[in-house]
Amino acid sequence: MNRYPEYVSSESYWFDEVPSHWEKTRNKFIFYSDKSTVGGKWGEFDLLTMGKEGVRLRDMDGGGKFPESFENYKVVKPNQLIFCLFDMDETPRTVGFSNLHGMITSAYDVFSCKNNVNPKFVNYFYQSIDDVKGLRPYYTGLRKVIRSDTFMGINIYIPPLQEQNLISKYLDKKTSQIDSLIEKIQQKIELLKEQRTSLINHCVTKGLDPDVEMKDSGVEWIGEIPSHWNVILLRHVSSLVNKKRLPVQGEKKISPEHVESETGKITNYYSDHGAEGLEFQPDDTLLNKLRVYLSKVVFCDFSGLSMGEMIVLRPIKYNPKYQFHVISSSLFIDYLNSLSEGVKLPRTPVEGIMRTAVPFPPQNEQVLISKHLDKKTSKINSLIEKETKRIELLKEYRQSLISNVVTGKVRIMEEMI
Repeated sequence: MNRYPEYVSSESYWFDEVPSHWEKTRNKFIFYSDKSTVGGKWGEFDLLTMGKEGVRLRDMDGGGKFPESFENYKVVKPNQLIFCLFDMDETPRTVGFSNLHGMITSAYDVFSCKNNVNPKFVNYFYQSIDDVKGLRPYYTGLRKVIRSDTFMGINIYIPPLQEQNLISKYLDKKTSQIDSLIEKIQQKIELLKEQRTSLINHCVTKGLDPDVEMKDSGVEWIGEIPSHWNVILLRHVSSLVNKKRLPVQGEKKISPEHVESETGKITNYYSDHGAEGLEFQPDDTLLNKLRVYLSKVVFCDFSGLSMGEMIVLRPIKYNPKYQFHVISSSLFIDYLNSLSEGVKLPRTPVEGIMRTAVPFPPQNEQVLISKHLDKKTSKINSLIEKETKRIELLKEYRQSLISNVVTGKVRIMEEMI
């Protein structure tokens, strides 16, 4: 690791030492606030937003609330910095560098850097602070705001402009490479998810024999099924469990907030001991009525309580795992979604769920299909988990790289670019 020849102790919340030639300064000496607003010409400006991916165009058709007029929105120019200095623990990203010309909500602060400062360097520096929510010592009030005078008085250390330019150029190159690799891995994960979805949909409606004679099921979401299969209402193969009670000490309680979509993996357990839940047992399937949680389907391998609007389906004629695979298939979920009612919180009526026609193979085929899907989806899930971990490690490396470079722990040389 390249180090600078000499370091000195720093008066900083974030690091103990800095290269000896770096200058101690304050925010008010490196940039100034630009309060220009768009006024009546707001129709000539693109609307911008800021998030983890930086400053970008906001889709006007993508939902969300908009004011009747944007007259008070702030002008944003290329090479400016944008800070969100309120609700700072909840905000995904509190700093962004703009490559764009547009306008952004007046709730954000827009800054222009002075002549001896590279705005990209400052952006990378505050990104590294933001990654660990390092501005907490400066928060005030319930909304965790940093007041303007407090923010402008924060001490930071910056290298000479030529070195800032070198660091910014290096980090642009390295972060671009990392982001590109993350994007490729994410594309691979999406392909694996599509493969898993297609596999489940095919097996629960078409079986495992590619040469079997087919017939029309008469049900749109199912399509053709093997000629020896039947179609039957869900209520005839699965029962709805209605037994509700308070939890006992140490009992596991599941709510949809703690369930992964598509896999049904439980990430945590519900903690409110005073709430009633529906009793479930091993081999049951949990399904939520709310549209937003429809894809969060759980196969139960232990006893406990389901919370919120998660209903409990107990197999009568279905093989337990086949029941789970049918109910968690995207074909079934999409059909339930089409039955959902309501505007604010659309949900599928329980009667509609239980009256849904489902494929019903012979019992031996249900077992074979379930074993096949368990084996195949387990492999796919392992691959997804492995690739997801790669993304996490790359993000950690990206974060560490930026932090080490902008705080002077690593020296960037011309030949490194």
